[in-house]
Amino acid sequence: MTKSATAFADELPPITPKEHHNYVAFFLTLACNLHCDYCLNLHQNAKRSDQRAKRMLSAEDWITAANRLVLRNDLPLTLQGGEPTLHQGFYRLVNEANEEIKMDLMTNMMFDVDAFIKKVPVERFTRNAPYAAIRVSYHPGQNDIDDLIRKTLKMQDAGFRVGLYGIEHPDPEIRKHILEIQEKCRKLELDFRTKEFLGNYKGKLYGTFKFPDCVDGEKTKHCECRTSEILVDPAGHVYKCHSDLYKDRSPIAHILDAGFSQETIEEYRPCRYYGDCNPCDVKVKTNRFQVFGHTSVNIRNIQDNFSVPTERHPTP
Repeated sequence: MTKSATAFADELPPITPKEHHNYVAFFLTLACNLHCDYCLNLHQNAKRSDQRAKRMLSAEDWITAANRLVLRNDLPLTLQGGEPTLHQGFYRLVNEANEEIKMDLMTNMMFDVDAFIKKVPVERFTRNAPYAAIRVSYHPGQNDIDDLIRKTLKMQDAGFRVGLYGIEHPDPEIRKHILEIQEKCRKLELDFRTKEFLGNYKGKLYGTFKFPDCVDGEKTKHCECRTSEILVDPAGHVYKCHSDLYKDRSPIAHILDAGFSQETIEEYRPCRYYGDCNPCDVKVKTNRFQVFGHTSVNIRNIQDNFSVPTERHPTP
């Protein structure tokens, strides 16, 4: 355990998300064993090599961070990335965090499912929700759907609830393939859902966004932004949005900072990167109850840019 985690392990105050806080995510690593050209982690030319070079918290630190959380039954801790199972401490985290913490997993399921079934308690990923706790992304040409189906059936036989997801890609052949796979899974009584394609494809921007010119705008502007999420990067820094997290830009706290609490994310914060928003933050989507109309952030006071101070990385 690092010095910071050791010092605060027994005295860090709890973090209790409020009712309107919709998402808590630990990005264990941004490394991935797939190479999708539309990956939202790489939006606006973010580089995978830069992301892989980020320092990662140890298993002990992630466990300490998780144990600070006091979560409602309807709000799990989501493990994601990158591919979160690539983190060397993944199995320690899911086994050693407080038992009452329910988790969700966003994965490409390229891992060994036999090892997963053996090492992971089913209860960790079991809760009442309108969607599966383990959500598997299918990317044609990157992972194999027949392999994913076999793994999903094996995981379900072991008691895990697994959902498969595909992107409604604007390429007509890919889109047709995704819909065919959805029908194939329906006949197998597997949960296969589609997600809206977000980002640019052949010069056209795709996605349903709440704010004008917030994604790939002609120029960046200044605004004030407030998040409804707790987003923690591989090094433990907390960010107000996915765009800042993926670009390692202006963290608002550190997850092992004793001063960080649910109140920290309540503040509207200045931002001079409006127009470079990540689609995940400004997309109109369903919330954790699957009610449509939610966005991860709220933005106000949009205006032409001016110089604002750059926040330094806080340390625990």
